[in-house]
Amino acid sequence: MALSGAVCERRKFVRMYSDFPVQLKYMKPNTPIQIHNSLSQDLSEGGLQISSYYFYPVNSQMIVELQLNADTVPIKTVGKVVWVEQLPYQDVFKLGIEFSELSVFNQKALRQLIADKFDLNQIN
Repeated sequence: MALSGAVCERRKFVRMYSDFPVQLKYMKPNTPIQIHNSLSQDLSEGGLQISSYYFYPVNSQMIVELQLNADTVPIKTVGKVVWVEQLPYQDVFKLGIEFSELSVFNQKALRQLIADKFDLNQIN
């Protein structure tokens, strides 16, 4: 997977650019679960950004499966859409998804991935 530099903003967690496979299972009330695939654009312990051909309203709940590498089980958590932006002149949406039920084990896996990427030895 291609990874590049960190983005410095007012964020609780360090984030990195990424292109990991992501599967979203949209949990819209009173409808069957909709499954869509995408790639992450950036990633942190707190959430991720993706691009999607599907519109998801802010506050939408979904199951997020994130495949960090082919040798491990995907990280599975519940996420909530916290922002949506349509790209100009396209039917493509950027989504900010916040993790709301990330296990301690998966949080540590993400923390280690980011620490390894940026050699952040002080991250526990």
